[in-house]
Amino acid sequence: MQASKETSYEDFEPLCKWRRDQNCDKLEVHLQGFKRQQLKIQIHSSGILEISGERLMEEGRSKRTISRFRKEFPISEDYQRTQIHAKFYNGILHLVMPKQIPTISAAADENNDGKASSSGTSYLTCLMKNKNMALEIMVLAISLAIVGAYVKKYCQCSLQ
Repeated sequence: MQASKETSYEDFEPLCKWRRDQNCDKLEVHLQGFKRQQLKIQIHSSGILEISGERLMEEGRSKRTISRFRKEFPISEDYQRTQIHAKFYNGILHLVMPKQIPTISAAADENNDGKASSSGTSYLTCLMKNKNMALEIMVLAISLAIVGAYVKKYCQCSLQ
């Protein structure tokens, strides 16, 4: 009968880098020496993203050492949770977390709990409409200025 081996754990803190963009946030977790099968990623219903992993560092006759980590990040409701995806490449875990796209009706259609409605036109379409509207206002203002100058110059208005 073989005696059980003593297991010791070496906990470590992996290097994490956040990159924030307008449309999504990216998280890089540096995990040199790990394999994809040794990693676990979960999003809990409480809004916590949990990343953990374990790997065997060394094994002898009577002892084995396991390197492990566990990171938790609160995930904002600003993210599209069903669209979060991860890729493990060259010892770096890449997580991409797309943000919810605000809608044109979000400001006017707020619920009592402060959450914006998901109906309406996309944010990009809203920006394009605003750009077109600004252009139309500018053309109107220039036209009014030209008409005003014409009226002032050529109309004989007497104020008596």
